[in-house]
Amino acid sequence: MSPAHVRAWTAAQRTAWDRLRPEQQKLLTELGIAPGTADAAGQPRRTSRVYPVSPELAHARAYAQAHGHLSPSADTHHHAFPPGRWLVQTRRKARQGHLAPTARHQALTAIDPWWNPPWPHIWQRTYQQAKLHQLNGQLQPPALQESTDRQRTRWTTLHPNQQHLLTSIGIQPG
Repeated sequence: MSPAHVRAWTAAQRTAWDRLRPEQQKLLTELGIAPGTADAAGQPRRTSRVYPVSPELAHARAYAQAHGHLSPSADTHHHAFPPGRWLVQTRRKARQGHLAPTARHQALTAIDPWWNPPWPHIWQRTYQQAKLHQLNGQLQPPALQESTDRQRTRWTTLHPNQQHLLTSIGIQPG
């Protein structure tokens, strides 16, 4: 939620104070929100409250440290957290313009520059699998080899950054 949305929501809570249930008023009071806490100009009083680091980012960081990327499938779970589903939702927000270059966006980019590539995410996940096999000196299973061969034959249709990623793991145009 953007700071403007938070301010608007807070102002709405102050306006509706008398219509809120006592439990809601108590919760708002614990957050420092109470009727009459606006300044003389009617603006919400600003606080210096420090918000904790996003637990989702901590999970994303842990997943990337364990796997070397942020390209899990949507159904992936890591330490009881669904990074795949969370990243699908976060990428959707970014595509829709609801995730501006914020601290979260910057943190994800620092963890994995390709967390939200301009090409289909399935391509990125398949690339990560090919990269893992190459780094471990393993032969690719048939399905992955087929995908790699397809990249070679469709080289000119790939984004230049896709071509660069593939050449970095030894896959050249065919």
